[in-house]
Amino acid sequence: MYSHLPPLNALRSFEATARLMSVTLASKELFVTHGAVSKQIRALEEYLGCALFIRQHRKLLLTDEGEQYFANVQSALRTINSATADLVLQPLNTQALAINVLPSLSISWLIPRMEQFKARFPHLYVDLSIGDFPVDFNHTQYDIAVRSATTLPQGANVLKLMDEDLCLVCSPEIASQLDCLEDINQQTLLKHTTRPDLWQIWASNVGLTLTTTDKFGMEHFYMLSQAAVSGMGVALIPRFFIEDELASGKLVIPFEATFTSPYCYYVLTPSSSTAPLKVQLFIDWLLELFSPYRHDYTESITTKLTQ
Repeated sequence: MYSHLPPLNALRSFEATARLMSVTLASKELFVTHGAVSKQIRALEEYLGCALFIRQHRKLLLTDEGEQYFANVQSALRTINSATADLVLQPLNTQALAINVLPSLSISWLIPRMEQFKARFPHLYVDLSIGDFPVDFNHTQYDIAVRSATTLPQGANVLKLMDEDLCLVCSPEIASQLDCLEDINQQTLLKHTTRPDLWQIWASNVGLTLTTTDKFGMEHFYMLSQAAVSGMGVALIPRFFIEDELASGKLVIPFEATFTSPYCYYVLTPSSSTAPLKVQLFIDWLLELFSPYRHDYTESITTKLTQ
């Protein structure tokens, strides 16, 4: 039926070169070499049996045949591109993606980056909520949940996002009072109230005996980070939570005494054989964001667990 269709790559090379009037610019746009574009155009001219360009010194001009062909080819490529975009984006149109995330993770880290996801997938509506409760997908409308736990969550598809690597942090003023690890006992320990044993686990890990009883409890890492910035004491916080504060100097790491806590972060989805496209798009984006913090960020296998 289509006995006169030339290769698509040749058409793309011709259209880009004719539009930009430059083989060099066309090669940059198409992410190929200058020679590859020239070869495609020559092959197209041989296929058509006519010249499409007049090649002058450092200048290109379209022949009369090239002018006519360019107008038709550009219109056809636009039609193909539009039809393809409509088909690819159709599954995302008017769809909502319900995500439930840990409070600290959403407030201090995820929300400031959600504009990236929105810009990449503008046709996907995101409904973001926070929570730290066990997720039962049979009784919720969530598509995705992110949780931290010391054991693999049950009753869902589970993908390990990363380990929880904690940093000892404090304000610059407090850091100036610390000459060695033992000086931690002269400071207030900012305590994560839902993880009451973290300080003791950390101390055992770094070989420090904690003798201070001066503690101040808070429920979320976000609260701990703000308290540490305010100079209330020293805190143990995942590094990814406080990259901005470390970069600005509001928080510092007085000693390299990091350790991996018993907690891990997991992405949870309903138990089903195949994740919808909207879910997979968000998970892929999330893995991309967290890749600098993952010990093995090549991991991409979802483990299906049952009740």
